[in-house]
Amino acid sequence: MEPGKNSSAFTKTAVDLAEMLAGAELDGPAFERKIKRCDLTQCRGTCCHDGAYLSGEEASVIRDLVAARRDDLKEIGLDLPEQVIVFGKWRDVASGPKTATREVPMRDSAESYPDHFPETNCVFLLDDARCGLQVLAEKDGLPKWHFKPFTCWMHPLSITGGAGGKAKITLYSEETDPQRYEDYDGFVCRTHCGRTCEEGEAAKEVLAEELEMLKELMSGD
Repeated sequence: MEPGKNSSAFTKTAVDLAEMLAGAELDGPAFERKIKRCDLTQCRGTCCHDGAYLSGEEASVIRDLVAARRDDLKEIGLDLPEQVIVFGKWRDVASGPKTATREVPMRDSAESYPDHFPETNCVFLLDDARCGLQVLAEKDGLPKWHFKPFTCWMHPLSITGGAGGKAKITLYSEETDPQRYEDYDGFVCRTHCGRTCEEGEAAKEVLAEELEMLKELMSGD
């Protein structure tokens, strides 16, 4: 069976990720850090503020999905722009296709919204901060992450290495987040579900469902 065949609309992306994860190691110490599953009423989709970065296949499938199901997506609460996929840039470097964003007053609605995050959100985020692509899949009776880009359901997990070397599944912390600069104080470690929370539980417990999905991809189940 192809990895992700039944659970994801992005079969090639699933296969590519499975190949990248071949022989991958779990960063055990990183997953002992305590975190807490986010509460959408508080975070309001903070991790979705810049949209989702996509593989070429994900961009194509989502574009086609919107063309075919725009009315269904509107019915669940998404008033989508004509262009739902754009080309992103990170620190002046082109970073490929991503979902479009719209301006949203995040500092008025989300608790402790990071000062360095722009007040925008992915166009597929519903007013209640649920993912419209996930809601559509559930409405269709499909696995909840069927239409959801891999970078979305994996968050706050990260994969390092691969492409000839051994990959590692990790969870960046306030000390290890690679996206920390003088003018930008990190991404994963500043989202609600990626922040250290001493009242939370070990990340390996909180993110058990995501880790199990990666395990299935690695095994081809």
